[in-house]
Amino acid sequence: MFVRLALFAVSASLVNPANAHGWDDNADEDFFSAMLGGLLPAALWLIYVVGAGRIRPTNNRRLMFHGASLLAVMTMFGSTGGWLDESSTLHMVQHMLILVVIAPLYVLARPLPQWLAVSGRIGIRLWKPFLRLSRHPLRTGILQSLVIWFWHTPVFYNLALASPWWHLAEHLSFAFASGLFWWSILLRRTLTVLPALLLTLMSTGMLGALLTFAQTPFYNDLLNIQDQQLAGLIMWVPGGLFYLLAGGWCSLRLFTKCIPIVDQNSVPGCPSKDAVNTSL
Repeated sequence: MFVRLALFAVSASLVNPANAHGWDDNADEDFFSAMLGGLLPAALWLIYVVGAGRIRPTNNRRLMFHGASLLAVMTMFGSTGGWLDESSTLHMVQHMLILVVIAPLYVLARPLPQWLAVSGRIGIRLWKPFLRLSRHPLRTGILQSLVIWFWHTPVFYNLALASPWWHLAEHLSFAFASGLFWWSILLRRTLTVLPALLLTLMSTGMLGALLTFAQTPFYNDLLNIQDQQLAGLIMWVPGGLFYLLAGGWCSLRLFTKCIPIVDQNSVPGCPSKDAVNTSL
């Protein structure tokens, strides 16, 4: 069933993929870039389905992965050629879906065992450097912030509007950077996740505020200046809300980690019961 959904989403992604960006000058490039964009998440989806037959995930993780994959095919790479890219506001919705919905869903689904069950040693070698980087939430937070600011500068944003290949590169870099970031945030219980989330919240908030209060249009897909301001507001408020919620969730996980340690008075990393009593 899920393979059929993937094929349907890919086919939907190829229906008039170029019209919204005005890429009609080179139909072949439009078609192949759209096909590649649809096939990449579909391929990861298929590998997961095969791997799940060897290493069975929990039902919750399975549902999260299938939901993230469907969104990735249809939103991140898929049928965005019709309505999501007609203005800066809708384009920002697309970016926020990639950064704060699809990527964390993938991470919470923990698909790595299923992928590695299929790819074997080659997959392990490919994933090792990324797993090492994911041990450093601040580094991944800086990387994601740089990627977001890079692609929202007028030069490169407009370049992505003009070229289907640059547009695909934009989405791939968003997916890669945000995937690493959420992997380092959601799967680790360390205090460094909180400053990493704060850094990302401030970075995206500053960019959103800049777009919201600017009186000069920055991008070529603007309907009017209000379109740009609404796009900035979407990044600033709803986008920032996801990072605030993640911060609260991570804080709760850190707190619950320390509770048994205080009671047991034996595990380093949190204050002992005697130390707590003395400090009070």
